[in-house]
Amino acid sequence: MLDLYSLSEQINEKKEILAKHEKELKSKIEDVFAFLKSADEKKIQSILAKIPSKDEKNEILFCLPYYSNYDEFLKSHRCHLNLEYEVFAVDGSNTEIDRHNLTPYYVLNIACVSIAYGEKESRFWYRTFPYIYLDQELYSDKDDVTFKNSSEISQERQQKEFEAILEYIEKSIQTEKLKIVLYDGNLIDWSQDRQGMRFGRKANAILERIFLLAEQKRIAVCGFISVPKNSIISNIYRIYMCEKLRISCRECPKEQKRECEKVGRIKDVVLFSSFREGEYSNIFYTLGRAFDEFEKTDIGFVYLNTGYEIARIEFPLYIANDKDWFESCLGAIYHQCQLGFGYPISLTHAHEFSVISKDDKDAIESMLYSFEDGLVRYSAKKNNKMKRIV
Repeated sequence: MLDLYSLSEQINEKKEILAKHEKELKSKIEDVFAFLKSADEKKIQSILAKIPSKDEKNEILFCLPYYSNYDEFLKSHRCHLNLEYEVFAVDGSNTEIDRHNLTPYYVLNIACVSIAYGEKESRFWYRTFPYIYLDQELYSDKDDVTFKNSSEISQERQQKEFEAILEYIEKSIQTEKLKIVLYDGNLIDWSQDRQGMRFGRKANAILERIFLLAEQKRIAVCGFISVPKNSIISNIYRIYMCEKLRISCRECPKEQKRECEKVGRIKDVVLFSSFREGEYSNIFYTLGRAFDEFEKTDIGFVYLNTGYEIARIEFPLYIANDKDWFESCLGAIYHQCQLGFGYPISLTHAHEFSVISKDDKDAIESMLYSFEDGLVRYSAKKNNKMKRIV
């Protein structure tokens, strides 16, 4: 049982520290705003000159406007509602491996929702794809002894989500009607470049296939990130202020590094907090140490005020290359957010259908143990927790 009184005392003590950090952050935010408003080609070129080459390890993520309008970092655009489109949304959930079960397992559940708007009657369709993993399937590929961790299971779930998207695109017939695929989360893993891989390029083979096929069939694949925590726009100022000719964070003393990282704590959403409902930012593309010419499958993004929050919308840059198509897609996503109180209604439905409830888990375990009568189903530790022994 939590000692709430003790927690309350700790919170009050730490509020002073939080207030101090907030004050420091405000002054940094003003500096970042001033820099972005004064950014020009000369300043951007000085930033690019400091970026390490592909064979160097140091890196700070940053981004630039896709159309190279360096003086328009903070410019807002008005989103126009689109009421005629078809949306396909995917979300998934999973259980964890409980080693206290006699038969350990984990389950993935992928939910797909399709809704068509603009017709006499909106069409609604959904389907779920459950997967159960037992025995040798539970072990990590790293050593075949240790159970898979949460990250590995999440990666498997993401792969199944992408497979569902690919199946939808493969079966889709190209029409004049706007078609959008909505995915809950980032389209690519931004950590990939730290492993020597360029952002957005072949970070995931199935995703590469999805983008190429979707472009052919003119289907917009978009990732929706609620409460985004990226800080890559403010990092432009961080790089600009670095005194070194080449960024080398590992060589900086701790005090200097801590001062620099204060800028890194400024989330991108703060920079667009003045946006009104329905307004969105310029299109940005992300760069790491290995930037070069664009690929069609590279990722761009905008920040959109959905009416509830500033959300991040990701998409392949082939969509950004067609202004009318991009604006139609964003108008449809904004419509989804209006229906869903700031979050796409189709993703809300997909999430609801993907949830694995306690009753679901009980049913799964009943099926697993139906052929093991007389055996202890759980460890004594779990059994005591379930019975709440006092």
